[in-house]
Amino acid sequence: MNLVRKYPTGTLLKIVVVVLLVMWSVIELYPILFMFNTSLKLDPDILNHPFSIAFPPSFESYARVWEGDQTGQPFILYFLNSSVILVGTIVMLLVTSTLAGYALARGRFPGSPLIQQGFLLSLAVPAHALLIPLYFFLGNLGLRNNPIGMMLVYTTLGLPLSIVLARAYFLSFPVELEEQALIDGCSRFGAFWRIVVPMSKSILATIAILNVTWVWSELFFAQAFLSDTDSQTLPIAVASYRPAQMQASAAISQHFAIMALTTLPLIIFYFVFQKNIRKGIAAGALR
Repeated sequence: MNLVRKYPTGTLLKIVVVVLLVMWSVIELYPILFMFNTSLKLDPDILNHPFSIAFPPSFESYARVWEGDQTGQPFILYFLNSSVILVGTIVMLLVTSTLAGYALARGRFPGSPLIQQGFLLSLAVPAHALLIPLYFFLGNLGLRNNPIGMMLVYTTLGLPLSIVLARAYFLSFPVELEEQALIDGCSRFGAFWRIVVPMSKSILATIAILNVTWVWSELFFAQAFLSDTDSQTLPIAVASYRPAQMQASAAISQHFAIMALTTLPLIIFYFVFQKNIRKGIAAGALR
């Protein structure tokens, strides 16, 4: 009661919200900090003092994971495989979803309502139900153990939501700007490429943000379609990582090191592009 008299209701509410946000931040950040801290220790320190700060830090586990000297699985190989698949998938998603979304928003052709309903209904289909058809389909095309095959799979899985978001955005895009470009001599595609795309960075960022995380960390389809060691991605490397147990001073910490190396690119991505991410999420929510 005294607290209510001392602080106005609005101020008290702000204090409660701040406290809850701080608690939520600690809960979210602690596992990540624990992972990085443990990866910088040697096994005796992990076993004897699991919650102590790594001082002085040891990078032995990172060196072993990067070179693959105990497992024959160099981290750099899986990192490159995941990076190629991620970049290819995002590019394909951005191109196809914006073109399809723009066509559905502006075009009036037979079957367009049915196509729009089809994309919405496809969001309700469990992705894992497509495993067996995709497995035989990629096999017939000779695209198993091939990064192009994984790009096509991930693009297919990400397209329905991306197209729905792109169409919703283009429906609210000012038609007058496109008409002005058409009057000035642009073709329909020219107006789209020169006017619409440069002014649609928010929806492009939204689509990219929504797909980067799950493509980078996807394991189910990658494990089914990438049986060749040289073509596997980071999630498979993390799941199957088996260092020589207790034969070195950094066997346990190597598990934490490979998880940290896998997580670090996403952390850097969100840190560098945090302003674009906030704008993209806000634009996606408003649309």
